Amino acid sequence: MTKLFRRGILLPAFVALALTGLAGCAMDDEDDVRARVGDWVTLGDTSYFKSTMDCTAGVFAVEGTRITSLIAKARSVATGMTLLKDGTAVAFDVKGLSPNAVSEQIMSKDLPQGLGVLSSGIAGKNCMSDPVKDAYLRALLDPDSVLMFDPDGNVMAVLDRSNATLYYARGTV
Repeated sequence: MTKLFRRGILLPAFVALALTGLAGCAMDDEDDVRARVGDWVTLGDTSYFKSTMDCTAGVFAVEGTRITSLIAKARSVATGMTLLKDGTAVAFDVKGLSPNAVSEQIMSKDLPQGLGVLSSGIAGKNCMSDPVKDAYLRALLDPDSVLMFDPDGNVMAVLDRSNATLYYARGTV
C-alpha cells in the first residue's frame, strides 16, 4: 500500500475523502437550533440557515412577537447582566434600546461579558449572505428589536419585531 501512496494513486483519494468529511462538519443542526430558540418565540418557516465549523446563522419567521416565559426577560441592562452572570438565558427587552445599544452598554460595564455577546453576533455574521447581513444589521439597530443571549453555548438571537423575524447567530468564541 505504501508503494501506491508513493506513486500518488491513493493519496489524492484519501485527501479528497478527508476534505469531504470536514466540509460536512457543522457547528449546529437546523432542527437543534429551531428547538432551542423555539422555546423563546413561536417560530414559523426557516428562510435562511447556514452552519460551518466556525459559525452558524439562521433566519426564521416568527408567529407573533411575544417572548415566551421560557427565557428570562430583562427590562434593564443591569438586570440582564446579573442573569447572564448566573448562566441564565436572557431577552433584553429594554424600552428604547436597540440590541446594538444593549451590547454597547454591556461592553462598557463588563468587558468580558460584553465580548461574549458581541463575539457571537459578529462570528455568526460570517455565515450570512449579503442580503441577510443587511437585514440583520437593520434589526440590530432597531430599538423595537430584542437582543437574546444564552451564555450556555454563546447563542445570540435578535427578535426583529418590525419584520416578525428572528436572527440566530453563533460562532466559536
